[in-house]
Order: sequence, then C-alpha cells, then structure tokens
Amino acid sequence: MEITKEAIMENINEPKILEDLYQSNKKAFSEIIKTMYDHDSSLIIKYWYTRLFYKSPDKKKSTTKYIFTTCLIIFTWLPVRLIFVKYFENIDYLIKMIPIIFSVALSLFFLFGNIKIKNVLLTISMNLIVYIYLIILPNKENSQSLTNIFYFSFVIVWFFILLAQSNYTIRKLDYGIFLEKTGETIIWSTIFIIGGSIIVWLSLALFHAIGIDAHTFYLKNIVPLGLVASPFVSLLVIDKIDRIKLSIIIANIFLPLILVSLAVFGIISIFTEAKPYEERDIFIIYNIMMVIVICVLIFTSINGINNKIIEICSYILPIVTIILDIITISAVIYRLNKYGITPNKITLLGTNIIMLGHLIYMSFLRIKNKIEMNTAYLPLYFVWAICVVFIFPFIFKMA
Repeated sequence: MEITKEAIMENINEPKILEDLYQSNKKAFSEIIKTMYDHDSSLIIKYWYTRLFYKSPDKKKSTTKYIFTTCLIIFTWLPVRLIFVKYFENIDYLIKMIPIIFSVALSLFFLFGNIKIKNVLLTISMNLIVYIYLIILPNKENSQSLTNIFYFSFVIVWFFILLAQSNYTIRKLDYGIFLEKTGETIIWSTIFIIGGSIIVWLSLALFHAIGIDAHTFYLKNIVPLGLVASPFVSLLVIDKIDRIKLSIIIANIFLPLILVSLAVFGIISIFTEAKPYEERDIFIIYNIMMVIVICVLIFTSINGINNKIIEICSYILPIVTIILDIITISAVIYRLNKYGITPNKITLLGTNIIMLGHLIYMSFLRIKNKIEMNTAYLPLYFVWAICVVFIFPFIFKMA
C-alpha cells in the first residue's frame, strides 16, 4: 500500500495497518504525520506525532552534558598537554599539577546540572590552596615527607571530587556510590587506554609505512588527549549502562583468589628468611595487599553478596588480613626501635592502625550482617591524609 495522507486517514482506527505502513517506509510515514499534526488532530495522529518526534528532557539534558563534557576535556587537555610536553622529565611537577587539574575538571563534571557560582568558586579555591601549598614546599631531595605528601594528596583531591558530586552537602555524601564510580572509572579508563594505545600504535605504523614520522605529533597531542578524555568518557559510559558493574564483578572474582593468595603467602613466608621486620620491599607489599583487600571488600559489599563461596570468603578474608596488619604494625614498631623515627615510619604506622580499625569494623559489620555500612569509615582516611600533607612536614622539618 502506498503511504499517503489519505491511506493513513482511511486506516486511522486500524493500528496494525498503520504500523505496517510505518515499517514499510519510516521516513515517508513520519513526514506525512508531521504535516497532519496540529492542535485539532485526532488522538491517534497526536499519538504518532509524539512517538516519532517527542524528545524527552533527559535526551536534551544528555546532549547538553555531552557538549559540556567535551568542553571540560578540551580545557583539561590544553594545560595537561603543555605540562606533559614542557615538564615531561620533571615527574615531581607532573604529580603536583595534573591531579589538581583533573580534580577541578571532574568536580565540575559532577556539578553538571547544578552549577552555581559559589560551588565553582569553592571547587577552584580548595584545589588552588592544595596546589599553592605543593608548589611553595621546598624541593628537598630524598625527602620522605614530600613523597608522602604526593601520595596522600591524591586522597585529598578524591574527597574534593566526592564533595562536588554531593553538591557540597555533607549530609548527602554517598561514599558507596562514589567509590563504586571511582572503581568503574578506573576499570573503563584502563580499557579505553589499552584500546587507544593499540589504535595509536597502528596509526603510527601506517604513517611510517607511507614515509611520515608522526611520532612526535602523537606524543605531544593525541596521547595527552587520550589520557585526559578516558575518565570523562568512562563516566558517560557508566551513566549509560549503569546496570553493568564491572568493579563489583571483578571484586567478586578476585575476593576468593586474594584470600587463597594471602593464605599461601602467609604460610610460605613463615619458612623463608625474608620478613617485613628487615625486608623493606616485603613490608611495602604487605601494605599494598591490605589496601587491595579493603577495596575489594567494600566493592563486594556495595551491591550485596549473592554467592555462597563469596559470602564465606568475605567472613574469612578480613580476619586473615587483620593478622597480616598486626604483623605489619609490629614490623613498623620494630623498625622504629631499631632504626629510629622517620616520617615514613610514622606515616605507615598511622595508616596501618587506621586500616586495622577499618578491617575490624568490617568484620564486625559482616557478623552483624550490615556490610552496606562499610564505607562509613572512609572519612578517617581523609583526616589522616590532612595530617600527613599539612602537619607532618612541619613536625619533621621536611625530612
């Protein structure tokens, strides 16, 4: 049947025929419906017009958000590109500057839809204070205090972004959702960076095949752009497919594997000469493992545990890690007595005590079946980071 205004009107009460007409030539059908629509049209014509041409506020908002995100990527890429090219060999400066730039940009991303002058000024002010503080610190070689400042400043800017995501309303802070988004962003960004690296490699190979050396151009422009865009694109993807939680899936897979690894590692370490009391590398590995365990336990608790094996492992893993943490704390105390007080040892001692408290707290919640409250302990890490960054350097005189 030919699609005409008359054909549509003749079959206005035949939904199946109208659908067949639409499926046979969607463009022609849509154009005719558009000409037939006005305020006095029949209910069926109004329905078809709404079905074909209605744009929900969410779609308009999504388009605006894409444009806004693109602007954020560009404004983040420009300074990062400059820093990446000019200070590529100055790792200390990169560590100081780039996290602050990302903190401001990601904070603005989360403020989208509720951007107010006071919120923007607050975002810039907080990050500017940290940046100025990092810049004015004396560049002292082999300074443990400076090294600790760099690491713990990441914790501070993470909380800055969390505050922005909650619209700077303390009572609305949702650590669980934000921690989940952080994990998802890291995973998706890693996927995009790996994929982007392959594309860059192939592009350079193609240019090389035709006699063009594009290596410098890609290194100065495309690589920084890809690194900058990855977290923003990841966040947009996460918003679109919010039902898929890669961080939760990976955490559930790795939880029993980590438990087995810790148990094997603990048993074998008893019969070896390498102990955290003397071996600094073993000592560092212990701390990294504990951080991973805490993150995995939090991720598995966010959406609940439906697997029996995972549930059993979630009871055992904190206990095993508590034993590991106690050994680590005793190693710190031993090293303090033997080698004296240093910023690193005090920082690690405090960090391990906080992690021990967190692990005990998670074990208690697991027993009480209240694992969704695992994130309530996180503000203590922020308070500790403030101490390490702003207080310890002056106590230890930048040692």
